[in-house]
Formats: sequence, structure tokens, C-alpha cells
Amino acid sequence: MASKNVVSAYSLLTERCNSMMESKFIMSSNCIVAILKVVASIPCLTNYVVKCSQNFSFDQEFEKAASSSKFCLPSSNLDKVAFITSLLYKFDRKEIDLTKFIKVYFPSNDFENSYRMFCQDIIAPYLIAFNGILKEEDEVKPIVVDDNISLIDAIKNQVVQYITGLISIVSDDDMLKDEKKADYLEVLNGFYYAFELNNVKMIKVVWIGLKSLLANYRLANSYMQAIEKILSQYAVL
Repeated sequence: MASKNVVSAYSLLTERCNSMMESKFIMSSNCIVAILKVVASIPCLTNYVVKCSQNFSFDQEFEKAASSSKFCLPSSNLDKVAFITSLLYKFDRKEIDLTKFIKVYFPSNDFENSYRMFCQDIIAPYLIAFNGILKEEDEVKPIVVDDNISLIDAIKNQVVQYITGLISIVSDDDMLKDEKKADYLEVLNGFYYAFELNNVKMIKVVWIGLKSLLANYRLANSYMQAIEKILSQYAVL
């Protein structure tokens, strides 16, 4: 039986995905951010994504999915979770245009109907795949990188000061709404947790979510640029 933490995390993911499936297209960007925020900020969900992403190539899977008349997801639950998570990140970062994607792969005379088909064929299977993995094992244990520990320590020693600085800035910013402040702090703490686990893959996954979340928060710009420079120098990104 899955632990209460995993069940609670999956329940929250279900809530976010259901919200997207019940919404109109105009709200899709906010819904995608909300889904990615849950995945990036809850360690057990991040662990799932890290595990699923091992030896996974998004470009290869996308080419396969788009090669037939109907957009076909990978067959295994592990590959579905890795693929759809990556796809959502690419939508969020505008690397793939969501509107064009829906028009091409889910054509209909009514665009809202196309959007509903997209949700039915992409978002619903995402939940089903996560649930399938949950049933296969009680809880995904943290995946700790055994090699290059000294390298991670070197990165952590430089990055932690910026993470704590950001946490302090967000905590003291009276202009931030409470909900947004809580979201920022949740993902920042998740980023710190990834370093505590010495987990390169988790660091990369949470960083992508954090970068997207703080993209429009001006006070974080210099800190985020400094962190990105360090991660790039050590080839984490």
C-alpha cells in the first residue's frame, strides 16, 4: 500500500490535472504552471520523474509520437510520465507552441473541442501513468547519485548562499501575495532538498521548475543568474 505522503501528493496532482481538464484553453498556461509546480516542489513526485527520465530521450519519443496520423504516447507508464512532464515544460518555456500543437495534432472545427481532446489524450493519461507507477511500488525512494559526490558538494557550497538569499528575500517581501509567497518558498525549499540528496537529476528537474516560477519576479533575477552560471559551469544544465 502506498504511503500517506505519496497518496497525498498524487491527490494534489490529480486536483491540478482535473482543474486543467475542466478549464477553458485561456487558462491552460496557468494550469500547466500549477501542475509543474506540484511536480517540482513535492520530493516524492520529483523522484518519480527522475526515475522515469533515466535513459529517456524526449526528442526520439516525440518523433515517434508525431509519426502517425494520431499523436501516440509511449506505451509504458515510466515513459509516459517522462514524456508528458517534458512536454509540459516545453509548453511552459514556449519551446513548443501549445496552440499550434493542439491545432496540428487535435484538429477540430471548434478549438475548445480540440483543447478537450488534448486534455483527454495528454493530461488524463499523465494521471493514469502516475497512478500505475504508484501501484507498482509503495514509494519511490530518493535516488542518490553515488559518483561525483565531491562535485555536488562543490556546487552546493556555492549555490546554497543564493538559495538562502532568495528564501530571505521572498520571506521579507511584503508586496507578494501570501499564496505566491508560499509557492515560491515551497519550490525554493525543494531545490535546497535536491542538493541535500546529492541528486544531479533532481537538481536539474527542480531548477527548471524554479526558473519558470520566478521568471517574472524581478528581485530574484541576479540570484537566479548567479545560480544558473554555477550550474552551467559544472555541466549540470
